[in-house]
Amino acid sequence: MANYGLGTAHTHVRLNATQLHNAIRKTIGLESAPDDSKNRRRYLNDLTRLLDEVEPVTFNLGSIMAERTSAKRLMMVVAMMLRYVDAQTAVRFLIAECDTPFTVLTALYFARLFGVEERLDISPLFETATALERGSDVIADLLDNKHYLAYVRSRGRLCIQTGFSDAGRYLGQVAAGLAIERLHMKLARLLAERGVKDVQVVIFDTHGESIGRGAHPLGMDERLNYNASPASRALFRSNGIGVKHEASFQGGDGYSRFGTDELAFATVSRILEHALAEPDAVPDDPFYTDTDYSLEFFLTVKLFNEAVMADRDYGTLVGSFGTSLLPPTGSRKTKRQHESSKGVDRSHPSQMRAIPHNAILHQMGWLANTVGGVGQAIARDEDHFVRLYQSSDRLQRIMSMVDCADRLGSLAVMGAYAELFDPSFWLGRALCGNEPYRVEELRRLSQVMEEDGRYQLMARMIRLFIQDAIDLHSGLEATMPGRMKRRDPIAHDDMILLQSVRLALIQEVFILAMRIPRFSSRHDVTPEDVLDQILELDIPAAVTILEQTFPADAKVVDMQSFGEPVTYRGDDMSDYQDEHRILFRPLLTLHGMIRLCSTAVTHMVGTHG
Repeated sequence: MANYGLGTAHTHVRLNATQLHNAIRKTIGLESAPDDSKNRRRYLNDLTRLLDEVEPVTFNLGSIMAERTSAKRLMMVVAMMLRYVDAQTAVRFLIAECDTPFTVLTALYFARLFGVEERLDISPLFETATALERGSDVIADLLDNKHYLAYVRSRGRLCIQTGFSDAGRYLGQVAAGLAIERLHMKLARLLAERGVKDVQVVIFDTHGESIGRGAHPLGMDERLNYNASPASRALFRSNGIGVKHEASFQGGDGYSRFGTDELAFATVSRILEHALAEPDAVPDDPFYTDTDYSLEFFLTVKLFNEAVMADRDYGTLVGSFGTSLLPPTGSRKTKRQHESSKGVDRSHPSQMRAIPHNAILHQMGWLANTVGGVGQAIARDEDHFVRLYQSSDRLQRIMSMVDCADRLGSLAVMGAYAELFDPSFWLGRALCGNEPYRVEELRRLSQVMEEDGRYQLMARMIRLFIQDAIDLHSGLEATMPGRMKRRDPIAHDDMILLQSVRLALIQEVFILAMRIPRFSSRHDVTPEDVLDQILELDIPAAVTILEQTFPADAKVVDMQSFGEPVTYRGDDMSDYQDEHRILFRPLLTLHGMIRLCSTAVTHMVGTHG
């Protein structure tokens, strides 16, 4: 409590840049995007004039209830927290999707308007390719503004946030790590050039327990050195700028790192050792001096992953089952927009949140956001890559994470999941003659997949990954001879066996789906909708509809009470207990077993959340 006040933690609130823009829109006549080249300077000047004249207002809880804009409401909530809960501990105000100084100045205006400027740390979040590229320019423009410069000097700190999760999704984890490091170093040089050495730089790097989210697998020291490289920390130190690096522990980190007293003590000890040690600067590391090659390497990985994330076929691949392979976790929706009743929107992979996107790749057997594009970057000049690797600590740290991801993955597994949607696969099972009692179901399933058409789209993406993996394996073998022989054969075979079991369970689900009786559309739900849900493994939702359509406990009418003899009994008067017994309950049982396999895959990959 002495460190953190009554909150016993660093309290963060968060909103998107758009919400701030909407809140200020009428006040300054915001007619276009804040970074619109024709109006950008005018908007900034208008904001500066507002900051020149603004006076704090008074408000109460009723004001919060009546306020319609999210940004103003949140700022007032922060003020109430500071007024009634903890007046000493500052609140971090995170702004997502922030790539213009206008957004930060808007937050500063509202902070001053609602009287929280002195206890609020405004922190722009740079996580997209655009934001990471513009980040240092945004800070440079802010330092040119007298109000912002006075604000950070008054607070004694300048705060930014970078996100390994979302950045790794957009750029690929390797390119994201390099882009974030580059932003750190540009910020150190910028503050030195401007003579702003009297403030502490606070860098909050959100990342999780997975290598796909920036958590290096080789130990705590490696993990922290990956997120805040020794070279970047040494640059801040040599320029006389204090820096506080914050790194989050998320998901399964809670119990894998802090689950017992002994684990917690060991984790905190390693963090303290890292924090108190002098950064091991390597000024002659060729990764930083051979800038032409390093930049080309970075851009190749970045462009590869950006192209993948923009590809609708990739959306089809990761959206084939979507989050149905995963147990539900957390409070945030899986998708950012375009919610639909048919699972993940296959056409828009960028709309899937970073954490489930990362987890789906684990479940499907290929950690594409960690290894993607690295093979292509190596293949541009493998000899140069090998020479650089042998003498560069930074490149070795990056490639050790890529090596780990490659060892955990198998494109054959991902290909097997795609083949579930291949019409030829089901016809082949029908043709082999081993299942004569299922021939018609297998033939119908083949026709369903023929009409579905997603297999060719998925297969094209997998071929792209295979081409990249060929070059990746060549480069890894050149730098780490015999690496695959050192892979744990038992763990590898167990993973392949586990994936094979789950594939068999999914095949059984698909075949059972062919037995669902036809029914008339009800509540705008058609038999085709239910089939789509089952093929996407959204089985509980589909079974709920089927149980309502085919009730097991149909109401029995006493026909003899109507005064006339009856011998007729219609089909509609019977219940559907057989369908429940041989179809609906087995589907739910299979779904539970599939989810158990997913949990096992998560543990075998070594990540949680």
